[in-house]
Amino acid sequence: MAKRYDSAESANLLLEASAVEFAQKGIGGARVDKIAERAGVNKASIYTYFGKKEDLFGAALQKKLGELAEHVVVRSEDVPTYVGQLFDFLCAHPDVVRLYEHEGMHYAPGEVPDFDKREQYHHDRVALIREAAGGPDPDAESIFLSLIAMAYWFVAAPQVVRMIYGDLDEEQIRDRYRSQIMETARRVIAPAS
Repeated sequence: MAKRYDSAESANLLLEASAVEFAQKGIGGARVDKIAERAGVNKASIYTYFGKKEDLFGAALQKKLGELAEHVVVRSEDVPTYVGQLFDFLCAHPDVVRLYEHEGMHYAPGEVPDFDKREQYHHDRVALIREAAGGPDPDAESIFLSLIAMAYWFVAAPQVVRMIYGDLDEEQIRDRYRSQIMETARRVIAPAS
C-alpha cells in the first residue's frame, strides 16, 4: 500500500530540516535542495508551503521560538527559575541561538520576521520583570535583556566558556554556571532594602 501524502507532516519536516540547515549555514548559505533532502520532501514543496527561502527561515525560527515559549514560562514570582529553564532550553536546543544569530546578521532590527508579534511577546515579559522587580522605576527592559543574555551567551560562545573554565567537566561547568545565573537573577530582582 502506498504511503498517504500528508501536507502538514511534510511542512513540519521541512521546518525541522530547515532549522538545522539555517542554524549551520545561515540564511544566505542554506540551500533549499539540502533542506528538502534532509526532510525527505520534494524541493518544490518548500516553495508551495513557504514561498521564498527567507519566508521558510522565518517560519522555522517562529516554530522554534514557539517551542521555547511553550517550555519556558516567566512568572513574576519566580524569575530565577525562568532564567534556569531558559538556560536549560538553550543548552538542549543550541540551534535556537544560532538561528537568532543568523537572523541578526541578515536583517535590520526592525525588519526581522514577525517583528510586531515578537516585540509584543518581549514587552509582555518586560512587564512581568517590572512587576517582579517592584520598587521605584526599575529598568525592567535592561534587567530582562541582561537575564536572557546571561542564559544565551553560554551557548552562543562555547569557545569563550572553554577559555574561561578550561578543561573542567562540561556538566559541572553547566551546573555551576546555571546556579550562578539563577542567583544573579534573584539578586537583580530582589527589592532594594
